[in-house]
Order: sequence, then C-alpha cells, then structure tokens
Amino acid sequence: MAWHFYEIERSLSRAPVGRIDGAERPRRAEVKALTGLRGVAALLVALYHVNPNLIAPTAAGRFVGKGYLWVDLFFVLSGFLLAMNYAGRFAGGWSLGAWLDFLLHRLARIYPLYLALVVASLAYSLVLYGGLHASAPPPALKLSEPARDVAANLLMVQSWGLGKSIDGVAWSLSTEWAAYLLFPLLVAVALFGRPRAALAAAVGAAVVVSATVTLTMRDGAYHSGPLDAYDGATLEPLLRCLGGFVLGLVTFRLAQSPRAVAVAGHDLTIAAALGLLVSGLAAGVHDLVIYPLFALLVLGLFGNRGYVGRIFACRPVHWLGVVSYSVYLLHPYLVAPRSALDASLQTLLPEPWAGVVTSVAIYAVLLAASALAYHAIEEPGRRWVRQLRGAIPRLPAG
Repeated sequence: MAWHFYEIERSLSRAPVGRIDGAERPRRAEVKALTGLRGVAALLVALYHVNPNLIAPTAAGRFVGKGYLWVDLFFVLSGFLLAMNYAGRFAGGWSLGAWLDFLLHRLARIYPLYLALVVASLAYSLVLYGGLHASAPPPALKLSEPARDVAANLLMVQSWGLGKSIDGVAWSLSTEWAAYLLFPLLVAVALFGRPRAALAAAVGAAVVVSATVTLTMRDGAYHSGPLDAYDGATLEPLLRCLGGFVLGLVTFRLAQSPRAVAVAGHDLTIAAALGLLVSGLAAGVHDLVIYPLFALLVLGLFGNRGYVGRIFACRPVHWLGVVSYSVYLLHPYLVAPRSALDASLQTLLPEPWAGVVTSVAIYAVLLAASALAYHAIEEPGRRWVRQLRGAIPRLPAG
C-alpha cells in the first residue's frame, strides 16, 4: 500500500493559519462530513438513553435499542481524526514536548465542559442532599466510595477498572483519555510501522473488540447487547475503546491509498454501507457484524465529494456535529425530565400525542442547552487552556 502521510502533512502545513495566544499555527483540518456524522451519532445515542420507551421488538425499536453502538463509531472516528490532525507530530518518534502538547490540546477540547458538569453534580448533591449517597435521578450522585470516585473522575481515570462516572456517559471520555496517553505508541505501530505492523494492529483491534464481547457475556451484569460495556469497575470499557480507536488509526492509514479512498468514497459505496448499517441495526444482527461498517463509513465520508458527503456536511447537520460533544454529555440529565413530562402530558393528551409533544420539547431543550454550553463553556474553556499552554515554557518537540 502506498504511504503518503508525509505528503498530507505538507499539504496541511500550507493551510491558512490563525493566531492562538499570539502565535501563528496551522489550523486543524476538518472534514465537514465527518463532523456531521459525529452529530448524527450523538443524537442517536441521546435517543437511545432519553427514549427507552421506543425500544421494542420491531424494526424501529431494534434500531433505537442498538443505540449504544454509536459510541463505538465515536471511538473509530476519534482515532481517525486524531491521526489526521496530530500523528505527524510523532512521525520522527516520541518526544516529551510533542506528547505534552498533544495532551494539552485534548484537555482543552474535552475537559472544560466535563469538569463543569462534574463540579455541578457534586455541588447539587451536597447542597440538596447533604452528601454523595442520594437516591435520586441525575445530577444527584450515589457514589459507593466518594473520596476514590471523586478523585478518579477529576483525573478522568474512573473507567480504568476503578468505578463509576459522575456523568454517566463520561465513561467513554475516561477510556479515550487512556488512548490519548498511549497515542504516540499506537501511531508508531499503526501508522509509521511496516505494513505487517499495521496489519497486526488491525488484527489486535479485532481481537480486543471480540474479547470485550466475550467478557460482557460472562460478567453477570446487564447489557443491552454484546458490546454494551460501560461499567467502569471492569476493564471492559477500556478494551472497547482501545479496540475502536486503533481501528480508526488503521483506517486512516488505509486512507493514504487513493484507490481505497476512491472506492470507499463513491456515493454507491457509502449508500450501501449506510443501507447495511441501518438494516443490520433494525434486524438486530450481532454487534461484531455491524462494527466493520463504522470504519467503512468513516473512510467513505473522508473521501466522498458527492451527494452523500454533501448531506452530512450541510449546514444543519454540520452544526449538530459542532455541538455534538455537549449533546453527548448533557442528554443524560434529560432522561428523568422526559419521563416526568410525558407522564404529565398523558393526563391532558392522548398517549401518542403526549409522546410527540414531549420529545419535541425535550430535544429542543437539549439542542438549545448544547449550543449554550458550546459557546459559554466549551469554547471559552478551550481558549483558556490554550492560553495556559502558551504560558508554559515549551519543551523541544523533537
């Protein structure tokens, strides 16, 4: 397979530059269709959690019930996009300066909103319930070992086999943080190693994902499906994330082949992948059968310049992708309000209409709150962390 990563790095280095903390640097590359894909996935995860009433033994109900799998798309997409934007820093090998700079970039992206929600949940529980053992819906907290759990959550290591996430869906952030820490090592094998090393990384990712399925079948806990691993007290979520993340890295290496991108990026290929994905989820096929379609979809939208790519890159879908991180972290807090509002409206409206009105109201609130969180917390927090990075003496990157 032809290896053109350095050519891509040179093209990115010629991208328009912006000023951050008074210094000029290349802007981060964006594929708008992939941003839109992330937004659609975030909304489908929200649908799975906020509307469990829709899960049923029908095609539509099975599709909603497989919503946990969209988190695996996040892992694949994360590996792919981080390879595209940051792997070049490690093309010459590992360096402490490049690694710390990469980690600060990732902290700037994920930590401000995460920290705000963790602190808000702690304050809510302490003020209203007098402790962290409340038997109430989120944001109230019920922690088995508060000192350990709070410390682990603040460090984002809670889902490394330690315990519970204060923000329920943030278990995935904790596992991704582990992938960020390992990023130089993972790209050295998956991107800059020999083709055999990349093949071994792909096989290893498949083995790790399959091992996750085996563990969930034997742990005695409830799972919505074979890959529904989320309990931070086990290593299952960590394995689940690392498998998908490495698959994303390998997919980016495959994206250096013009022929592979041309085939995967054709409208017919992506339409077929989407058709197989939707029909497979609706039919309730095994998670491991669905999984490879995520990599194909990411690779296809990366290379597509046709109708499908334009749909995912159109302004509303792209905007949804921009605020998708807030959608993902905020939606668990609307699970209980949706149920309460639905029950209340059923005393005034017929059941189907009550559900429709409830959903419209709840998702309008979610999107509005996500937009507010993005502009009031995510973006200012990102700028603040980058300013902090600018104030720290830089270590040599090489």
